[in-house]
Amino acid sequence: MRAPLASGALLLAALAPVAAQQGAADAKTQIQSMQFAPLRFNPPTPKRLVLSNGVAVYLLQDHSLPLLDVEFVSKAGVANLPDSLWGVGWQADNLMRTGGTTRLSPDSVDKLIEYYALNVGISTGNEQSTASFSGLSRYRDQMLELGFDLLRNPRNDSARVRIIADQQMENWRRRNDQPGSILGRAWSQVMIGDNPLGRSLVTPDEVRGFTSARFRWTQERIYCPQNLVLGVSGDFDERGLIAKLESLFRGWPACQPGLRPVPALQISEGPRTVLVEKDVNQTNIRMGHAGAIKIANTPDYFAAQVADFLLGGGGGFNSRLLQRVRSDSGFAYSVFSNWGADTRREDLFFAGAQIRAEKTVAGVSLMRQIIASMATEPVTASDVKLAQDNEVNSFVFQFENADQIVATQLGYALDGLPPNWFDLYLKGIQAVTPAQVTDVARRYLHADRLVTIVVGNPASFDKPLDSLGPVIRLPVDSIHR
Repeated sequence: MRAPLASGALLLAALAPVAAQQGAADAKTQIQSMQFAPLRFNPPTPKRLVLSNGVAVYLLQDHSLPLLDVEFVSKAGVANLPDSLWGVGWQADNLMRTGGTTRLSPDSVDKLIEYYALNVGISTGNEQSTASFSGLSRYRDQMLELGFDLLRNPRNDSARVRIIADQQMENWRRRNDQPGSILGRAWSQVMIGDNPLGRSLVTPDEVRGFTSARFRWTQERIYCPQNLVLGVSGDFDERGLIAKLESLFRGWPACQPGLRPVPALQISEGPRTVLVEKDVNQTNIRMGHAGAIKIANTPDYFAAQVADFLLGGGGGFNSRLLQRVRSDSGFAYSVFSNWGADTRREDLFFAGAQIRAEKTVAGVSLMRQIIASMATEPVTASDVKLAQDNEVNSFVFQFENADQIVATQLGYALDGLPPNWFDLYLKGIQAVTPAQVTDVARRYLHADRLVTIVVGNPASFDKPLDSLGPVIRLPVDSIHR
C-alpha cells in the first residue's frame, strides 16, 4: 500500500521545478506588464536674497529637526594665488580651523566647538573654497559668531604653523612611497605641466615660506565678502537670521587686490608613452587626452556622460573596460574611465587600471582597443537605457535633504548654471540615443592619440613596452607635485 504514495511523491518532486519555473515566468510577465505614472521630481527651491553688502544668500527652511547648516562658498581658490603662495593657500584652510583667532587661542576654539557640538569644516580648493558650520539651531548665534571669527580674524598661531610645516615636509618625503601617488603626479606633470590645477603637493621651498603673515595675506583674499555666496538650511527664523548675518558682515573689509585668473590649460597631445620605473607587482596605468567637452545643455555633453558610463565611468560589470579587462581577460581588478567636463574649460578624458605586471603590455593594448571600440562597436538601446536609469536614479540622491539642496544651488550659481539645471540635466540624459553615443565617441575619443603613463617594473612586463611604440622614460625623482 506504500508504493503508490511513494511514486506520487516522486512525481510531485519531479514536477516542482517545472511549476516553479512556470510561476517565475508568470511573475516576470506580470511585473513587466505593470504600468506606473511617470515620476515627478520637484525638489523645493531655496529662496535667494541679497544682503546690504551684496552677498547673495540661499535659504531653505526645514523644521523637522532642530538643526542648522550654514555654508560659505568663495569663488576664489589656490589656483587664483600667485605661484609663490600656492603652497600657503593649499594649507590655509587647515590653519584657519586649527590656528585660533585674534581673540581666541587654538585650544579655546576647540573647546567651543566641543561644548556646542558643532561641525566645522574649512577647505581651500583650486577654484572655489568652502567653509561649513552646523549644529543645533538653538546655538545659532554662537555658531555664526565663531564661524565669522574664524574666517575674518585668523590668528595663524605660530606653533600650529610649525606643525603644518612639519606635516608637509613629511608628505614630501613620502611622496614616492605609493605608485598611485606617483601616477597621479606624473599624469598632471605630463598632461598640463605646472599649471596650478594639477598640483597636489607642497614643496620644501614653499614650506620654508610658511609664515603667519603670508597665511593671513592669502586667507583675507580668498575669504572676503565680494567672493562669497552663502547657503543656510534647517531650523531657523528668516528675519532673525538675516539680521544676525547683516550684523556679522558689518565692518568686514572689501576684498583686496592680488588674485589672478586661473592660468589657461595647455594640454599635451599624443600619441606618447611614458614609463616611470617602480618595483611593484601591479602596474599602474593611465591613458587619455583632452576631453573636448564642457558642461552645457548640449546633446554632446549628455551623450558623453552616457558614453563614459558605458565605457567604464560607472557601469560596473556592464562597462566595456571592466567586462573585458577584468572579467573576460583577468588582467586587472580595478579598471575605469573618466570623461571630465567643466563649465569653464575642457577637461581631460582618461582611463586607468592596476594591471598584473606580467600582463602590462597586453593590458595597455586591450584598453586602447576598448576605447577605440566606442566609435566602431555601436552601443545598444538597452545599454543606453541602463546608463540613463542609473544616472536618473542616483541623481535624485543629491537632493535628499535641505542641506544638499542648498549646496547644489550654490554650486549652480558659482558655475554659471541655471537654477533648474537638475531638470535640464535629467531631460538631457534621458534624450540620449545609441547613435548619439557612438557619434560623440567617434568625434571626441581618439585611441590613436592617447598619452599613456605606465608606473611599474619593466623587468616584469610580458613584453618590452616599446613594442607599443616609442617610450619616454621619466625618472621618479623628476616628478614634482
